[in-house]
Amino acid sequence: MSIHFEVSGKGYPVVFLHGYGETHAIWDHYRERLSSKYKVITPDLPGFGKSDSLPYEHSLDMVANSVYDCLKRQNVSECIIMGHSLGGYVTLEIAKRFPNIVSHIGLIHSTALSDTEEKKEGRVKSIEFIQKYGVAKFIESFVPMLFHENHRERLKDTIQTIVEEGSKIPEKTLTDYMLSMRDRPDSIEFIKEFEGSILFIYGEEDASIPVALSKSQIKFMKHPYLKNLPKTGHMGMFEQEEEVYQAISKFIEVTHK
Repeated sequence: MSIHFEVSGKGYPVVFLHGYGETHAIWDHYRERLSSKYKVITPDLPGFGKSDSLPYEHSLDMVANSVYDCLKRQNVSECIIMGHSLGGYVTLEIAKRFPNIVSHIGLIHSTALSDTEEKKEGRVKSIEFIQKYGVAKFIESFVPMLFHENHRERLKDTIQTIVEEGSKIPEKTLTDYMLSMRDRPDSIEFIKEFEGSILFIYGEEDASIPVALSKSQIKFMKHPYLKNLPKTGHMGMFEQEEEVYQAISKFIEVTHK
């Protein structure tokens, strides 16, 4: 299988993983700006964007393997990996499975906790919706709700672009990933033991990951770098782009000496 990715710049490698229903393109602005100092790699996860689908049932460890293989082909022996939402779950899996390659991680509107029972039920309902009404209808209803209502009008063109790209994703990709997110174990024991630093960016108004759940896991991190975003939903890299860019940039600068 083939993993599509974009690479810009030279220097210490920094990898950005996109979330559910997205592609590498959500990180384009960050890749362009950070590439003056670092080698920035933005893959499409299997089944998304221009990457091939996994030839078997999706699981986050299998997705982690595919990203790791991609990085090895780029001769990456050590890197910082950051992920948005689903991308954060994959980041955690890569760090668990291949600790020698991961120096530090970023969880951006993501969580080390497993799904609550309520969240699991929501995943199943989403699968049923996709199967009944199709990918386009699901993405059209799903994507805008990731943004806080205060930002939707200002970012309507961005939202439309994400919807258009997301509508091209195969149905099986969306349903398989939904199941793999539902069934993932928590990673609390891992973040308790992880010696690297963790950039943890969360939205105060995130409807996907309530702020109380985000804050509840901070105490388990040995070396947390925290950035909370007031009046922000699940898409801070657009809703508060400059704030998120500065947080990411400073994190890389401080941790990579």
